[in-house]
Amino acid sequence: MPMPSQKIMRLGLGFVVSQAMRVVIELRIPDLLASGEQAVDDLATATRTNADGLYRVMRLLASEGVFKEGAPRHFELTELGAALRSDRPGPGDFVQMINSEAYLAFEQLLYSVRTGKPAFDKLFGSPRFDWLSQHPEQAELFQRAMVALSQGSNEAVAEAYDFSPFTRVVDVGGGHGQLLSEILARNPHLSGVLFDLPLGVAAARQGAGGNLPRTELIAGDFFESVPSGDLYVVKKVVHDWDDERATEILRNCRRAMRPGGKVLVAETIVPPGDEPNQIKGIDVVMLAVTGGLERTEAHYANLFEAAGLRFERAIQTQGPISILEASAQA
Repeated sequence: MPMPSQKIMRLGLGFVVSQAMRVVIELRIPDLLASGEQAVDDLATATRTNADGLYRVMRLLASEGVFKEGAPRHFELTELGAALRSDRPGPGDFVQMINSEAYLAFEQLLYSVRTGKPAFDKLFGSPRFDWLSQHPEQAELFQRAMVALSQGSNEAVAEAYDFSPFTRVVDVGGGHGQLLSEILARNPHLSGVLFDLPLGVAAARQGAGGNLPRTELIAGDFFESVPSGDLYVVKKVVHDWDDERATEILRNCRRAMRPGGKVLVAETIVPPGDEPNQIKGIDVVMLAVTGGLERTEAHYANLFEAAGLRFERAIQTQGPISILEASAQA
């Protein structure tokens, strides 16, 4: 069994594995290995890199199960590493995104702990989403990473809730539109509204999230107002913001909601206890990068109350995400 000091050192080296994955993704090493085992010297020639440097990075990742070294200095792709191929959009986009400008901001996590403010704003001179609006390539990568992060969650939300009582669903901050596409496919009686900033609406218009029949695409700012509807779906949006701003989003849904309407907040709830959970890591990323936070069920109930909504219930889906349902307070 490892000594405590050894385990601490391994935890401290987590960034090395993360950055090594970013390097092999950017070099398209998983793509080059898709046809089978190759010598690292050939991979280095193809990627115009130093063979010894590349070997050391790939040897590290082989120890984590991403590659397998068979003959000396020859590597093949494992099932785990295959998820990083460019023709399988998913985790690779997330790894690249989180290890770029977000990674730089995380180096100043202590600033966020001392002030409660995102280090990203201090380092880059503007909030994360404002910065992305001025950097199209990074914004496109961010959108792809969000698609990856949502894998399975959109289907889980669409399956877990009964949409039959409603007629017009508004996806607030719906981005590429994958969730709304899943909901509409299962509920042909519904019409939809995809509401997001212009970049998100543009991604949806290009089909990034799938087919959107019976849908109106509206660009706007959910801190100002949202379109009218009888069901509001707010997935992975509230966690981007502090309590004050999150309450503004929910309050605007309450103001625009038709009588008898509902608000569904789809988020991953922070579980109690000390067990490892990915959402606890993402919560600290939110602290340093966006200023948002992940929340417990009780915390979300408080947000609803502050926004003039009544928390009804939490629905656990088949994925790592829950639906928190709220209605208008009497």
